[in-house]
Amino acid sequence: MKDTSRERLVALYVELSLLTARECDAACARPRSCCEARYCGLAIDHARTHWQIELTETWHAALPLMGDDGCTAAPHLRPICTAHTCAVCAHGEKPGDEAWTARYRALTEEIGAIEARLFGEARL
Repeated sequence: MKDTSRERLVALYVELSLLTARECDAACARPRSCCEARYCGLAIDHARTHWQIELTETWHAALPLMGDDGCTAAPHLRPICTAHTCAVCAHGEKPGDEAWTARYRALTEEIGAIEARLFGEARL
């Protein structure tokens, strides 16, 4: 596929990351407490398989991609983590915020369509 598809995908993941990070920081009693080493492993595999990028593990004892300022992997290299919010996980939406949910769904749908074309599968 064209590089523009990859560029668009990276930009969409950045936008999704900003949307979900704000949600994690503002709405969660324990921000970033959902991180687990297995998700770091999935990100490492995804980066290698789909982007031909080798992610370097950090000093963190429990989370191989956690750095001083959060995850060291770019949003497009950690699709599951980028898309995660507790509200979406629990309810499939952000209750009481139709605009947020609509933006979230629009982003994940466009990401899924591009990934299906690029990789033959959607990651979200």
